[in-house]
Order: sequence, then C-alpha cells, then structure tokens
Amino acid sequence: MRGAHWRRVPWLFLSCLCSCLFWPVVLGTTSLRTDSKRSTVTLLPSTTSKTLTTSTPSTSTGTSTAAPVSLKTEKGVPLFPYGSRVGDQQFVRWTLDFTSPLFKPQIGFPLGSSLHDLLYFTDNGQIIFPESEYKIFSYPNPPLGGFTGQDPVALVAPFWDDADFSSRRGTIFYQEYETLYGEYHPLVQQVESWIQKFINTWDYKARWTLKVTWDSARAYPAQRSFGTNTYQAILSTDGSRSYALFLYQSGGMQWNVTQRPSNSVLMGFSSGDGHYENSPVTLLPAWEKYRPDQFLNSSLGVRGLQVYRLHREERPNPRLRCLQWLKSQPQWPHWGWNRLSCPCSWWQGLQDLRFQPISIGWGLGSRQLCSFSSWRGGVCCSYGPWGELLEGWRVQNPWQFDQELEAQNWCCRWNDKPSFCILYQQWRPRIGCAGYRPLRPAWMFGDPHITTLDGANYTFNGLGDFLLVRAKDGNSSFLLQGRTALTGSAQASNFIAFAAQYNSTSLGPIMVQWLLKPNDTIQARLNNQTVTFETNREDAEGQETFNTTGVVMTRNGSLVSASFDGTVTISVIALSNILHASCSLPEEYQNRTEGLLGVWNNNPDDDFRMPNGSTISRSSSEEMFFHYGMTWRINETSLLGKRDDQLPANFTPVFFSQLLRNNSLSENLASECNGNQQCIYDTLATGSRSTGLHTSMLFRQYQEMNATLNQYPPSIEGDRVVEAHIGKTKLFQYTSSSKNVTFILRDNNTDCKLFENGTLLWTPTKVEPFTLEILARNVKNNLSSVLQPKTVVCACKAESQCLYNQTSRVGNSSLEVAGCKCDKNTFGPYCNLSTDLCEEACFPNVTCVRGKGCEACPPHLTGDGRHCAALETPLLCQNKSCPVNYCHNHGHCYISQTQGCQPTCTCPPAFTDSRCFLAGNSFTPTISLELPLRIIQISLSEEENASAAEVNASVAYRLGNLEVRAFFRNSQVERINPITGRTLQHWKVTSTFRYRPRGPVIDFLNNRLVDAIVEAFLQAPNRRWKRSEGPRNNVVFHPLSREDVRSVTALNVSTLETYFKCDGYEGYRLVYSPHSGVTCVSPCSQGYCEHGGQCQHLPQGPSCKCVSFSIYTSWGERCEHLSMKLGAFFGILFGALGALLLLGVVTFVVLRFWGCSKAPYSYPLDSAEASPQ
Repeated sequence: MRGAHWRRVPWLFLSCLCSCLFWPVVLGTTSLRTDSKRSTVTLLPSTTSKTLTTSTPSTSTGTSTAAPVSLKTEKGVPLFPYGSRVGDQQFVRWTLDFTSPLFKPQIGFPLGSSLHDLLYFTDNGQIIFPESEYKIFSYPNPPLGGFTGQDPVALVAPFWDDADFSSRRGTIFYQEYETLYGEYHPLVQQVESWIQKFINTWDYKARWTLKVTWDSARAYPAQRSFGTNTYQAILSTDGSRSYALFLYQSGGMQWNVTQRPSNSVLMGFSSGDGHYENSPVTLLPAWEKYRPDQFLNSSLGVRGLQVYRLHREERPNPRLRCLQWLKSQPQWPHWGWNRLSCPCSWWQGLQDLRFQPISIGWGLGSRQLCSFSSWRGGVCCSYGPWGELLEGWRVQNPWQFDQELEAQNWCCRWNDKPSFCILYQQWRPRIGCAGYRPLRPAWMFGDPHITTLDGANYTFNGLGDFLLVRAKDGNSSFLLQGRTALTGSAQASNFIAFAAQYNSTSLGPIMVQWLLKPNDTIQARLNNQTVTFETNREDAEGQETFNTTGVVMTRNGSLVSASFDGTVTISVIALSNILHASCSLPEEYQNRTEGLLGVWNNNPDDDFRMPNGSTISRSSSEEMFFHYGMTWRINETSLLGKRDDQLPANFTPVFFSQLLRNNSLSENLASECNGNQQCIYDTLATGSRSTGLHTSMLFRQYQEMNATLNQYPPSIEGDRVVEAHIGKTKLFQYTSSSKNVTFILRDNNTDCKLFENGTLLWTPTKVEPFTLEILARNVKNNLSSVLQPKTVVCACKAESQCLYNQTSRVGNSSLEVAGCKCDKNTFGPYCNLSTDLCEEACFPNVTCVRGKGCEACPPHLTGDGRHCAALETPLLCQNKSCPVNYCHNHGHCYISQTQGCQPTCTCPPAFTDSRCFLAGNSFTPTISLELPLRIIQISLSEEENASAAEVNASVAYRLGNLEVRAFFRNSQVERINPITGRTLQHWKVTSTFRYRPRGPVIDFLNNRLVDAIVEAFLQAPNRRWKRSEGPRNNVVFHPLSREDVRSVTALNVSTLETYFKCDGYEGYRLVYSPHSGVTCVSPCSQGYCEHGGQCQHLPQGPSCKCVSFSIYTSWGERCEHLSMKLGAFFGILFGALGALLLLGVVTFVVLRFWGCSKAPYSYPLDSAEASPQ
C-alpha cells in the first residue's frame, strides 16, 4: 500500500498543473487595459484581428485615398503699371552688379529712427539708404540669418539675391512721384488707398513715392540660369511715416531654386539702427521662398503682396512743414521793409512804445518785443539775459506769433538743412538793429510845460482845445489835440483830455481819447466807445491790454498808452488831477509837423511857428509864448467834442516872473525842487508841493527815457562765418568801435577760447552740437551785444576734401558740418574709410582677406568668391518634368540632377516624408488675429531740458536695444511739470511692445521686461548721436527703480494662445516653453502611440501602426491594449505539459530505482514471526 501511494504522486501533481493552466480558457477571456496606472494583458480569440490602412499617393494619377489638405487660394495682386508708356525711366547696365543714380527727396525718407537724405536701387533687388554719396555698393549676398537689427546697412529688400543683367536681357524701370502739396496722381492715390486699407492708417497722404520695377531679372550667372523674376517695390512717405509695398508678378518669379547654391534670398528691411523685419516668406522652404508671388499673406488675404511699416515711430518732418508753409505764403510787399529794425537793447525797446513785450517761449532766458505796421509789416525781437539783441524776424501778424514761431522752427531751429532756413529768410528776412531809429519824443506835463520834437522847452497856460501836432506823409496822417482847464483856484491851466486820430492808406480812421476822471483815473475811448482792458497773465504784473486792428492800448494803473499801427505812440498818465503826456513820432513825419509841439526839423530855433507862418524866437518872453500858443487854439469843434464847462473870457495866466516876486513864499515852497524851473512854477502856481514834485519826477523820467532811447550797445566787427578743420587751430579777431568794451563767450566750450581783446581761438575736436556766441559788453553802462557767427567744422579726413558750401546742421545749434568730396580711395560720410574689397560681403562661407578680397568659392561651386554658382553640368535633365501632383500639401517638385534626374520634393516644415504627405514635425504657428500690445508706463526725470521729441527718441533707442527686440513704439510722451529754467523735468512715457510666438519674447515681456527696463536706464547710452537722426536720442535720465516702471497691459500665455493657430493637418496643438515660445506640436512627437506603436500624422489626424513585441500584440486606436499571441499561448501550454511529463518520468524513475535498491535488505514481517515455529 505504501509503495502504491507514492507512485500516484507525480500524476496528481501533473493533473493539478494542467488544471491551473487551462482554467483561464475554461472561464473565458480576461482583459486588462494599459494606462498610466496599470498594465493589462488581453487574450483574444484567434479570429480577432486589427487592420491599419495607410494611404499612399499614386505617382501616375496624382490621387490618393486620403487627399492632402487644400488651402484657400486667392488671386495674385497685379503690378502697378510700369514701363515707358506710363512715364517710367529705364536704368540698366549690361554688367554684373550696378547701382542706380541717387534719389534725394527734399523731405528726406524716414526709416527706423532716422531721416535719410539719399537712396538708390541695385540690380540685386534692394533699395539702399547710404550714409553718404561716397558709400555706394551693390551688396550681392544677403546675410544667411536674415536681418537681425545689427545690420550695418540701411536697406529695403523686395527680393535680395545675386542677379545678373550681363546677358543683355531684362531691365529696371523707375519713377519718382513728388506730391508735397497734395497734387493728384492716380498711382499715388492707389498706393495711399492700399496703405490705408492694409495698415489701417486712414489719414495717410503720400508726399513722396518711388516705384521701382525689376523686369525679367535673371539670376547669376545669367548665361546658365533658367527663369526670370519680375517684381516691384513701392516706397511711400508722408514725411513722418513711411511704408514699403512689395508686389510680385503672379507666375513671374521663376528662378530655379536648384541653381541657387546658398538659397539665401532675403525679403524685408533693416533701418541700420535696430528697426527691422524679415518677411515671413524667408522662413519657408527654399523653393517656397523663391516663389513669393504664390505666398498667401493671411493678414492681407492676397497673394504676391507684402506691406511693411518702415518708420519706428511717427515724427514731425520739419522739411515738409517748412515747404508747405512757404507754399502757402502770399507775395510779400517788400516796399518799406528796409525801414524796419529791432531796438538794439531790451531797455531801448521798452522805452519805444511801438514795441510791446510778449511771451512766446522763444527760448530759455529770452524776452521778446513785437511791433506791427499795416504798411511796413511787423517785427519781433528776442533779447538775452543781459538785454542783448539775439535776433529779429519780420512777421505778418505778431499777435498770432505762435504760427510764425512754428514756421521758423520748422525751417530753421528744428531743421538740419540750412538751405531751408535760407528759403525761410527770403520770406521772413532776419533783421538786426543796424537801421533802428527811435521815435522822436515830445512831452506835455504839469501846468503845461512842453518840450517840442526838436527839444525846445516852454510853458503854456492857455485855456481851451489846442492843436498839439498835425503830421502827414505819403502813407499816413496823424492829429493830436489837447484840452485844458483851470488848475483848481490857481491862475494856471492843465490838460484834462487828449484826442489822437490816425489815418493810413491801409486802415480807416482811428481815434483814441484820454479823459481825466476823479482820483487820478483815465477813461480811454476808441472811436467814441469806452475801451475795456483785459488782463494778460503773461504780461507784466498789473498791466492790462486792449488790441484791435491798427491800435494797441495798454493800461498800468493811471498810465494809459496807445500805439497806432506801430507808427505813432502816445502815453498819458494822471497825477495830481493833471494829465501828463508824451508823444513819439517816426522819422517819416520829419519836416512835416505843425502845432504846439513845433516844427520837427532838428532846428529848435524855428519850432515856434504860428499858423500864419510867422515865427517867434526861442528867447521870447512868457507873454509872447502865451500869445503864440493861443494861435493854435481850435475854434471849431475839436476831436474832443463840445465842452461841458464855461471858460472865463480874456483869461491870462500868472507868469513865472510874477510868482518869484514873493521871495519868502517861493523859497519855502520850492525848497525841494532842486532848482527845477518847472517844479518851482507848478509848486508856486498851485501852492502844492506834491504837484511840483510830480512835475519834477516826470521831467526826469522823460529825460531818462530819451537818453535810453539814444544809447546803443557796443558794436562787434569780425568774421560772420567761422570755418575750421577738425583738430586744427584757427584764429579770428573781433573788435568794436565803442570804447570800454570787453569780449566774453556766453557758454564755455573746451574747443573755443576768447580773450577779452576779442581774439578767438577755435580748435574743433569733435562734431557735437554747440552754439558759438560772442558777447561784447560796455563796462560803463553795462549794455551788451552778441554775435553768433555761422560755425562750420570740417571732419573730412583731408582738409582738401572739405566742401564748406555744402553743410548740415548739427542738432539744434549754430554748428554746421561741411560735406566731404571723397577721392577714389576713400568713402564714408567723412571720407575716413579706405576703399576695401571686403566692404561688400563675400559669398556665404567664403573668407574675405583685407586688401585682397574674397577667397575662392567653395569646392562644389565656381565664381570669383563674391559671386558663386553651381558647377556647370550637362543638361541631362533639361527635358524632364515632375509628374502631376507628385508632391502633396503645397510641396514643391523639381528634377534633381544629383539624383539621376528623379523628381524630388521640398516640403513645408510640418512634413517628414519625401512626398509631403506624412506630417509630424513641429513649426511656428500663424497669427490669426492682430495681437494686443504689451504696454508699460515709465516715469522718468532728466536735467537737460529735453524736448518731448528728444525724450521719445532717447527712450525708443534704449527700449529698442533691450536683450529681446520686441519694442514697437512710444504711444505717449507727456511732461508732467512745466519747464522753469534748468530744473529737474519729469516725464511719463507709455511704451508698447509686440508679442511674437517664436523665441523667448513672451517670457521676456511677461516676466523680465520690467527688470530689463530698469537696467537699461542705469547708465547713459554708449552711442554717438547722428545729425541725420532728427531729435537726439542720448538724453541722460536719472536711474530708475521698479516703482518707476508700471505694467499697464500684459497677456498671459493662455490668452495669447487664442491668437495663434496651427495651419496644417488636424491634431496639432500649441505647446509653450519660456525659451522656444509657442510651437505647433504633433501628438506623434509626444508619445501619442503606446507600447512602441509607430505614429503617422495623416490628414485626418495622428494614426498609430501597432507592432508586436515579445509574446504580446498591441491593438487599439493608440495601441493602448495588449494581447498575448495565440501561438505563444499554445507554445507555453505544450511546453509546460512536456516539462511536467518529463518531470513525472524522472520522478518515476527515481522512485523506482530507489525502491529496487532497498530490496536485499528487506524482510517480510510474517516470515520473521513464523520461523520460531
């Protein structure tokens, strides 16, 4: 029994093992799914299978089971009409590399932050803006990396690649359109409408336009190239903004890309100062970027058109504004202008009532006086801090001087071209004080004491209305009358009213009346209407003005003055209930006056001429003067109308000799008159000491006024033009005809030294803005004059190259820089660069050796090192062509000579196969909508009194050179406190930046922009300002903190992604990384297929081809399921059974053997027990 039990053990074990193995089959199928959390194994019935179908395009019919994606096609844009039939000029040279004549638009051309004066086009599809006339190159090889913002040459590139016209085929047409004053031209109007439509600039009006058409241009080398290109570039500017339109003839861009060894064609522009843009076409495959006529601009919705905004920020154009102002000016009456001049000093002008102080903001520390005459024109004069005359300008209407000043700024102050200022001065001649002549004054004061126009003094105490002066010349006439009344209870009279009437050929009669009122007040009437004065905050404290055609009146307390047409002035003051007056006449009335103010002929002896022509002597008695004065009494109605009071009959005043008879009374009352006869008379006649003192004070003031009017500052004689070559010392000598004069410089300059004797030494060391002003000062009377000579520096390499008659202004200063005439061995703005063959780039990857030129072309190319082409090969593939629809999804098919004339595809960046069918590569998304801007507000401060334009340019320069170039423009520059001398100025600048999907732009703008701005303003920019750049861009600002930079608008990544889309097969999705930006990524590159499945991105989306591995087979849409192979299952089963069987046999044998070996030593129990019996 024991042996039998052990023999059954192997079979029992085998039976249990089999049951375990077959149990899953008996119970059914167990499925296990694989995902991120668990793995499963699925056993499928043998009849289950998964089929993956991949469609492959047919090479013969061009069809496929899954059609490639088709994009919407739009018609190409036609070129603007060109050729001789539309007035174009033709320019071509049958040679390799040539340049056009220079274009010199009057208003310049804005590009980036600069205003360029020169431009030319080349055969290689560029329009170049050179620094000077002597830096003219054709630059056949564009940079491989495209424009970067660090480009040394400013240019616009519609199709920059090496062209060749040496085969005498193809040509270039061009036409320039100048519409400075709104002239109509249909092409210009069409360009304007396109710019308005595509740039959303609805107020754009072109002032200068250039059209250049490259017609049938061949690639280098022309003798072996196939296909031609026809395209067009339009440059347009309104003086402040500039745009470029690139138009490509539909089907006309036929260069063979396989013949372009570098595939480096470049489209776009670079300003040379950091502003640039590469065409999106340049990011496409080589075959596609050589077909810009087929490129669909998603933002424009058309093919074959590219539009660029060339200016960095909008700036006023002084040249255009000046030309338009000059065009608007009527013919100016030149007669009479030579009689108009400025007072030679500020104090002289204040005493000349023809000139009125006004505030026009001419400059820091300057003061202005203006005068206007309807028949002589007007003049405004500016004076410096020492009262010296700075400059004077003739004007049409000084009361609208803002417009006049603006025109002067456009043409002179803000214009870097002196020629515009010369044009301005032809219409507004600049004047000094050489012809200035003060008015001739006469006075009537006290109980009336009269000083005639020739300076004779007498006292006249008549009662009534009197003719003071009547004057007339060919252009005008003037009449002044006065009314007297008794002085209180005294036997004397005084003036209580004046009336003046002015007539001219250009104005109607103007009458002004001064009427004495109680409390020393004056009622002023104009043409019988009471004058209402207005307070002008810009005028002196307490002064009120009234301004109308032909007359300007001012009131300051009890003083009321009138200036008639800038010709005659009357000033009346009320003191002690008496009117005192001064009258000033121009020299035109000399020898043409009569009345109580005498005959003005510079001879006081005949001043006392009566109406009948007889004359009394200057030494006549008081009684004779009284009778003389009464002859000028007006018996008919005067300008003052009828009197309200009744005059006594036969009035005779008390005379001075009668008053002196009471010696004790006279000495007591007149003790404070200091011997002044007029003071003594009025004191004794009225018994009032204050009346006499007022008379004395007025007499003294009138004398001082007359002295000031006839006192002139020192003259300055010497060179009006100062020229010097940089680095060399020049000596100039200045002198003065006046005595006690010393010379000084207003502003110290290290390059200039002026000695007190007028010797000037100038050693120019740099070309930077400065103004040379030489002051001559009289040490006795402190009167000063200033001379600002035209200062011209020549920075040419050799002095013989200097063109002192061709200059440009350096900033807002008097310094001008001379032009240079370079020889054949030099070039550059100052001829400071030696001609070198390496100035033009060699062919890519070819080294240029200074002094020798380009080395040899790469081994597989031929040429001179600057122009390289593929080696000439037999035309084996000339008759070969690509099958129809050989390449899918806008792939480009060409016959490859290197692959045995087989068709070859160049695919868009998303595709991975050779036929442009399978996608999967990552690419940059397109922008579906206009991206919002990133907006920053910066609070700045500076101490240079910079203008808004200068602050704008300086901030734009710094922001445009940040670590990541994303700056767009400054939308607002605002001064937040007014200018008050050289004090700290605060500014608020709103700056905008452009988001871009590619590169670190988004991360930089959202996370690092504020710190970058703070760092950019820590130090002054290490850059020299160019005179051609308009407002200077090197203003030094105070350092910023993070609190000074405020974020206004920022978009997070999720918001930005709504503006991007992936144009291509379905299933692509946007992926963002701080370094790479936003990228269109296929799921295939992110493990879309599991368990080793092969991913293919098809038109309908990603698809997986599942593969087997080990004992499993994957299946499902993403190969997410695993199944054990049936063959593997039975193999394992029978293998296990075989192993068990073998194990059983071995066990049996072992047990059997073990049983046999124990037999000789075994005894049955029953035998042992039986033997004793």
